[in-house]
Amino acid sequence: MYLINSHLLRSAAGPFFFGWFVITFLLMIDVLFRYVDLFVSKGVPFFLATKVLGLSLGYTFALSIPMAVLIAILMSVGQLATDHEITAMKACGISLWAVLRPLLFGAAIIGAGLTAYNHYVFPKSNHTLANLLYDINRKKPMLEIRENQFTDMSDRLTIFVAQKDDLTGEIQDVKILEKEQPGDLSPRVTIAAHGRIIPDHDTDSMLIELYDGEIHEQPDKEEPDKYQVIRFGQHNLHLENMERDFKESGRKARGDREMDLHDLKAAAAKEHEDQIRVGERVVGLAGTFVERQFQTLDPEKRHIRLGQSAAPPPGPQLDAFFDRKMRLTRTGIERMAERSRHQQRLLEQYIARENRYNVEFHKKFAIPFACVIFALLGIPMAVTTSRSGKGVSVSLALAVYLVYYLFLMGGEKLADRGRLDPFVAMWAANFLLLGLGIPMFIKAARESSLLSLSLKPKSGDDAGKPTDPTPLETA
Repeated sequence: MYLINSHLLRSAAGPFFFGWFVITFLLMIDVLFRYVDLFVSKGVPFFLATKVLGLSLGYTFALSIPMAVLIAILMSVGQLATDHEITAMKACGISLWAVLRPLLFGAAIIGAGLTAYNHYVFPKSNHTLANLLYDINRKKPMLEIRENQFTDMSDRLTIFVAQKDDLTGEIQDVKILEKEQPGDLSPRVTIAAHGRIIPDHDTDSMLIELYDGEIHEQPDKEEPDKYQVIRFGQHNLHLENMERDFKESGRKARGDREMDLHDLKAAAAKEHEDQIRVGERVVGLAGTFVERQFQTLDPEKRHIRLGQSAAPPPGPQLDAFFDRKMRLTRTGIERMAERSRHQQRLLEQYIARENRYNVEFHKKFAIPFACVIFALLGIPMAVTTSRSGKGVSVSLALAVYLVYYLFLMGGEKLADRGRLDPFVAMWAANFLLLGLGIPMFIKAARESSLLSLSLKPKSGDDAGKPTDPTPLETA
């Protein structure tokens, strides 16, 4: 069995590296075109360009390795079946279960290595890549502004344009978000129908002229019920120190894909603590709101809300007095309701952040585990389609992985929006393919087992009939 196991693993090694190379190249095509254009326009040295491309491989490896496992199983086992080696193994009493064991063990080793890679290597490489791109964008950020995309000019300024003319600098349908500090949940929003970007290379600054727009902001962050809208015909936004020589900034902030497993769990726990704190605040505001409502409706406690320290004025001024007091009370209740809604929005944002961290945590395990599932699913597919050629094997691998990728990305989006549990979102594709793979493999193993056919009992009609003599008996 040692020789057979070694033969199976050696047969799968070549297709694995072939599939790994091809899938990685396909996933990198879009990255190559994007960064070649960026490097040409920004004049980034060749060494930095090579470094960016090398670091970009980190994300593609996390996706291409499981698919390479599926291609390896389909091509290697399919070739063995085509060469009748699987048939020969079965004739010697070696079933598909024995074929599965070494391949499943190899897939499990690859999955374990990919899990370690997702924990130790991928976050650091992704963080280094994010810092490098951030520093490159700071060199000439105006060239990074793209149509129909939100572009982070800095950690405090984000701009969106629907249309942009690179020759004249004209922009259409502009939206700008300005934060007082990174992570600000209520930035100042400026919208404009059209405008123009005017870079000043001598002073390393950039002027954005905006026309026919509005500025939305909260003057006081402690008073979320106060909202200010300023309409303008022309508004100039001057940005200093926007163009500079390339220099490493040493950015420390990390996104969810730049964290290892420990960082993700800590970040999710912090967001959960913030949810509890905001939830208690929401409950307190709701209780105060209900109490004020009842005090307004209860004649015996209405004076608490009306603030009567003395008897109301007699005569015709009485109605005006109560009307003014009721308006003030209604305004206070409306402010209390707005504060409650603001805290509820904060709670939703904290939940979305926790879900995003948990999604990335489960993804680091779910994608490597797909290697094992693809090994289980690939063997019956390879045996069934062994006569169709290697092209069909690669096409089947692409189809299976497309379904897996759609489930993975769709689940991630639903989990980020709070519509699906992160665990279910990341593991649903694995459970689905596992549910298909197990019965497919059992059926393939039973239907192709020569041993079970030779031991099959004879039917009643054939039991009494004499068997045909063999040529030796005739002789």
